[in-house]
Amino acid sequence: RGKDLVLVSILKGALPFLADLMRNIPIPLALDFLEVSSYGAGTETSGVVRILKDIANPIEARDVLVVEDILDTGKTLAFVVDHLRSQRPASVRLCTLLDKTARRMVPIEVDYRGFEIPDKFVVGYGLDYAEKYRNLPFIGVLKPEVYRSST
Repeated sequence: RGKDLVLVSILKGALPFLADLMRNIPIPLALDFLEVSSYGAGTETSGVVRILKDIANPIEARDVLVVEDILDTGKTLAFVVDHLRSQRPASVRLCTLLDKTARRMVPIEVDYRGFEIPDKFVVGYGLDYAEKYRNLPFIGVLKPEVYRSST
């Protein structure tokens, strides 16, 4: 209470999670979106993070909750946090639906975690492989033969 909360969703994958999450937060809030990429068409991160779409509204002196679909190496989320903190918000907290702690390369503190998962390539509920499978109403492990045959 008394917070000026902004949910910053990482597009595109976090959108279904954001929709469900925001309906369960009982205080007024604002939404904004950030689209970043560190993946090409494959299943491995390139390690180079690029901003494809920046947030549209100022966040200075506001409380920011970053909403992410999956936390993997931590490189992308660390980049996002640094980018947002440079805009002087009152706070930045992190919320991820899925967390692959075994793949972490960058130390990053998660404030809210849905599930810790093993190092498997997952799709559905917003998560994709080559822009496919986002619309699945569940999260599942993609069989390696699906992505190995197209590389």
